[in-house]
Amino acid sequence: MWLPFLFLPAALLLAAGFLGRLAARHRMEQPRARTPRPSRQPLTMYEVAYLRGGTTAVAETAMAALHLAGRLPITADHRLDLTGRSPRDPVQRAVLARRSAGNVRPAAAVRDEVAGSAAVAKVAERLVEQGLAVDPAREKGVREADGFEAATAMLAAILGVTAVIWSAVTGGPWHWLRPLLAFALLLCGWGVLHVLCEPRPRARRGSPAGRALCARAVADDSWEPRPDHATRLPARTRRSVAEVSRHGLDAVTLPALALAVVGGPRPVPEPPVRAAEDAGGTRSCSSPSHGGNAVSDPPSLGVGCAGCAGCGGGL
Repeated sequence: MWLPFLFLPAALLLAAGFLGRLAARHRMEQPRARTPRPSRQPLTMYEVAYLRGGTTAVAETAMAALHLAGRLPITADHRLDLTGRSPRDPVQRAVLARRSAGNVRPAAAVRDEVAGSAAVAKVAERLVEQGLAVDPAREKGVREADGFEAATAMLAAILGVTAVIWSAVTGGPWHWLRPLLAFALLLCGWGVLHVLCEPRPRARRGSPAGRALCARAVADDSWEPRPDHATRLPARTRRSVAEVSRHGLDAVTLPALALAVVGGPRPVPEPPVRAAEDAGGTRSCSSPSHGGNAVSDPPSLGVGCAGCAGCGGGL
């Protein structure tokens, strides 16, 4: 009796949860283009950056364009000077608008604030409208589908335990083994399908069509950034901005800005002072400030000082 009343409902529940999760992820990762993009329209530098690395990459690209144009200098303590003249580009204007919290600010804080600005959100919305980027609004539906699938798996396990107990009480000595094996195979099969169909973690925010366009731009060394109509990049800065848009900030393209984003150079700890005592009671100092000279015990120990660069023979 456990087969029609317990096993079949459990199998149907698992199938519904599994298919619902796949459908929700498909709707999120392959959005329908509400505003088709012209086939020959090239990607802007912000669109390439978003499809490659999300909103943070867009903010870094705008910061790089401003820095190369001389509008975003780096101070001696590796922070951003936001006193430059605001440009027409909305994303670059959002960078310099962070001056409301101070004219000189850490680069990482400015980048994070710009990544959450309305100007960067419009770049993402335009790509979603064209079916080239994942729709963040559908992520809630995916989380709900994941929760429903987990609930169906838990309910199927409860039905399996019920079937085993029912068979053990109403059947023979080994009748409980059949529902145990049946539900175990059912849950194991669901687990294998769940793992095989689980998408890999997304490093990019693009849909399959958007990722294809971005991959062509990244692989094309002759690609040059094409910003919005409000901005025209000087020829001398296009290649550097293209590298940041396609590959991100690094210490080769823009070393000063890359160093400012990570918070400046890391302090190098001083080497520890090690003293090795020989058989005669004299210690050899290994610290660079002592220059490797011999250091004797203090006079209170009955031994004179050999005089090193560290104490000047005062011990």
